[in-house]
Amino acid sequence: MRLRGYREEDGKAVAGLASGSLGGSVERWEEYYTPERNPRLDPGQVYVVEEDGDIRATAAVLPLEVFVDGRPAAMGGVAAVAAHPAYRRRGYAGRLMRAALGGMREQGIHLSMLHPFAHVFYRRFGWELATEAVSYRLKPTDLPTSPEQERLRVYRDEDLPRMMALLEEEASRHPLCVRRGESCWRRALEREDTEVTVYEAEGSVEGYVLYGYGEGRNMPRSLNVSEIVAATPAARGALISFMVAFDPLMFEVRYSTPRGEPLHPYLPSSYVEARVSPEFMLRLVDVEGALKLLRRDTGAPLVLEVEDDEIPENAGEYTVGHGRVIRGAEAGDRVSLDVRQLAQLYAGYLPARSLLRHGLVRPGSKRAMELLEAFFPPGDPWIFPPDDF
Repeated sequence: MRLRGYREEDGKAVAGLASGSLGGSVERWEEYYTPERNPRLDPGQVYVVEEDGDIRATAAVLPLEVFVDGRPAAMGGVAAVAAHPAYRRRGYAGRLMRAALGGMREQGIHLSMLHPFAHVFYRRFGWELATEAVSYRLKPTDLPTSPEQERLRVYRDEDLPRMMALLEEEASRHPLCVRRGESCWRRALEREDTEVTVYEAEGSVEGYVLYGYGEGRNMPRSLNVSEIVAATPAARGALISFMVAFDPLMFEVRYSTPRGEPLHPYLPSSYVEARVSPEFMLRLVDVEGALKLLRRDTGAPLVLEVEDDEIPENAGEYTVGHGRVIRGAEAGDRVSLDVRQLAQLYAGYLPARSLLRHGLVRPGSKRAMELLEAFFPPGDPWIFPPDDF
């Protein structure tokens, strides 16, 4: 078995492997592995396992950015992890994950995320669940109407810069939200299954909705809303009212929200179908580097005693506080925890008190627990569906 980097001549073989393992056409995957067609892909961060002259497994690390405390930070998005069904359970995927982690550490990438096929598999390598969504299926008549709907209109090309600014502002409020560059924006808007309606007030676009159509479960068709971004309550009301305009005898509405922004409390009746769905996992590839991305001050130092059974260099003590991160123990208050639970705290996905109740953090004192809660407040981690990877 040989683990190596991707070569241009691997394109057809890797596309065929991905198609057979993950679904989708070979042509679609050939496009995925073509940098000119896929602005997210860096061929230098695609790995393959080769044996007896055949490519048997592959994985990619996408060079992305996410928001951490309102600022963009580099993140390696693990994607397109595929192994030929005939060659599974031979350790290929594990070798790929370790190669990906090593490559990210060499490049100074401190954070990694992925959308798992099986949480238990990726937990073995230090990733942990860090985001979730509230997924809705509604009738158009379940939603409220707004007179502001008269300010909606169809998207024009000149709207894009304003829409990009609106998304950047909204995304910066969500821990781990993927930053969408102009090339990814344009690629999304070029898709045949994506349409856009904007809300314009006094000559300025103050919100937009991205949507498409599909087959319904309870109705002949579905309105698939992938993103609503609004700068004002009026804009949000108008964009939600937009969904009411669809025929309730023909359409059901599908829409996912961050868990911190549920839709059902604001509906005429809260009795709608809403399901909490696990989403992305986070891995602190370099704990010290990841902690230094944070802009927080507990007011007193705290020692984090971190365990990492996959990357030994991460294991050890870190003193955080007063806007600094120091390798080693330079304070009396301490908390012991695994790198996986540190990832959940880092994302703001779970409050420290919840982890304590489950025995997943071990504070040395009540004061240490209070400092841990202060340093890692709960947040609303989220990745908009168009930025899925």
